[in-house]
Amino acid sequence: MLATLPLVALALAAPPVPATIADAGFIAGHWVGDEGGTRSEEVWTAPAGDGMIGMWRAVAGGKLRVLEFLTLAEEGGTLVLRFRHFDPRLVGREERDRPLVLPLVRRADGVLRFEGPRVDGGVGPVVLTYAARPAGLEVTLEKDGKAIPFTFRKGP
Repeated sequence: MLATLPLVALALAAPPVPATIADAGFIAGHWVGDEGGTRSEEVWTAPAGDGMIGMWRAVAGGKLRVLEFLTLAEEGGTLVLRFRHFDPRLVGREERDRPLVLPLVRRADGVLRFEGPRVDGGVGPVVLTYAARPAGLEVTLEKDGKAIPFTFRKGP
């Protein structure tokens, strides 16, 4: 119940953006990016039923630094992205019952934008945007007033 409270609060603030899991099909696949000495990989399953699952990892200096496990699911006629961060030993960063919960706030052809409250005590929302590009996939993380872009190409 606690994990759904941010979604409920956001739903009261704005009507949900209509979407189905098929609208997220463009993110399915193995995506790889190398920027600033860090290899970033994101892997998404194809849509099945009402959801998708994903994994992201960052490798720097030849060492695995951080992992992220994600779910994307249809809920209430829209999409909701949930995820958690882990260190290489699978020690979670977020509290056990508090994943990041980001409802869909914008949908366009080849673009999904998710936004929700932080669970780490930081100020302001977390925004994650997925955009299909001719050369691959662009993912932008926005928090603390900064936008961090990840540019991915199809992986092996």
